[in-house]
Amino acid sequence: MNLGQRNRVSVEGNMSSMTDLVFLLLIFFIILSTLASNGVNVDLPQSKGVNSVTAKLTLSITPDLTYYVDGGVIAKEELESMLLIRMESQVDKVLYLQVDKEVPTGATVEMIGMAKSHDWKVMLGASPKNE
Repeated sequence: MNLGQRNRVSVEGNMSSMTDLVFLLLIFFIILSTLASNGVNVDLPQSKGVNSVTAKLTLSITPDLTYYVDGGVIAKEELESMLLIRMESQVDKVLYLQVDKEVPTGATVEMIGMAKSHDWKVMLGASPKNE
């Protein structure tokens, strides 16, 4: 005599509906990622040379990698020591960096890194045409 239950409940689920759901989510996120933009369109204000922070020390770099501090030529090796001396007397330690568009990015990043290592603020601007 068999006294066991004849109706057994299957605990296994149907995976076909789960894979359908995963594919639908995949399609949703693929479509959503193509519609998303990386930036926000912002109407930036135009400047006429008025700066919010007044820089008293200007470092200019020309395309031939000549360095000027307030209009005077200086060698790259002496640049950091001269800037340290000039910045000691300033209350707001702001370096106005004028870099020509032909200057390699590495030279600009090197000057910004030097300023950051000494906790100076950096303002970037276009190189003047008369140098």
